[in-house]
Amino acid sequence: MKSKQSKIYTSFIIFYFLFFAVLVAIGSFYDLKLNQTFFNPTNPIAKFFEIWGEVPRFAMWAPAATVLLLTRHNLAECLEIINRLFPFIPKLSEDAVRSRVYRFFNFTVNALEIIGFTVLAVLGWDKLIRNVGKYYVDLSKAVWYIISAVVAVIFIAICTRIPKRILNRLEPLALMGILIGIFFCFESPIKSIANRVRFREMVAFSNGIEDAKTAEVTSALVGSSDFSLFTNWYQRGNGGAMLNGFEIGGESCPSGHVISGCFSLLFPLLVNRFEKTKKFTIPACIISFIYIAFLGFTRMVRGAHFLSDISLGAIVGMIFFLLAYGALRFLERKKVLPTREL
Repeated sequence: MKSKQSKIYTSFIIFYFLFFAVLVAIGSFYDLKLNQTFFNPTNPIAKFFEIWGEVPRFAMWAPAATVLLLTRHNLAECLEIINRLFPFIPKLSEDAVRSRVYRFFNFTVNALEIIGFTVLAVLGWDKLIRNVGKYYVDLSKAVWYIISAVVAVIFIAICTRIPKRILNRLEPLALMGILIGIFFCFESPIKSIANRVRFREMVAFSNGIEDAKTAEVTSALVGSSDFSLFTNWYQRGNGGAMLNGFEIGGESCPSGHVISGCFSLLFPLLVNRFEKTKKFTIPACIISFIYIAFLGFTRMVRGAHFLSDISLGAIVGMIFFLLAYGALRFLERKKVLPTREL
């Protein structure tokens, strides 16, 4: 069974990389022309995905933190887990576990875990609720935090009813999700290196419009736009240059929305985690792929990215996923994960 699942993942990953690599190659020749053809920033579906497209990344944090909160370990278990990875660090003896010193430090560790994972859950809900809600309601950060805290408490209370054996199965995926989230921090430096300008900013600035997301920016303006600052993905971009009196940014490559969409790649692993849902692994892979590809197309329609930007975003997102998955498999081979018997 494991061999069959491994073949499914390998085939999916190979197809995924080949598909987006071909799109990068096509974009190398036709990036600008394709955007000029498909640019339709008022398209309601594209606008919807600009707001909701990053939900796979936003929505990962709170559930992951909640799982880690409800599967937290006492001090002795923590040291035992560390011992599996670093055998030279000894476990605690039974006498040590019964000592007052242990009880004090165990209480401290438990308190820190509860506070830390609860705060992470609140911040996770804030990341989801505020990043989506800000497009509909104008509230202060304090109000968003209060709403997120209430939702976090309710969600944690509901999740306490989930059987422990299920939570234990989810713990490795929660850790993997957090790790991918950490890798996402490299998205901004990568964009800074590429420094590629956005299509819609060239359209807006060329026509004297300061806000490239405003309703005034339409496809009708493409013909009167200056695209002299356009560069291919493999060239250093022109972010920071002046266009019609406006300083243009360099955040086009790779697409952050598409990298965020790649958090949906956790979905097939979640489905595969339980015997009753394993049969849906292939459909889950297909759903994740379609979501990433369609999200990328909507970013082209909005003029936020070029074809090569979204394709490179998909590739970078998969690389982040594979690095985290590789870490997960390494810890499984070392018998570090799962941390408890399933």
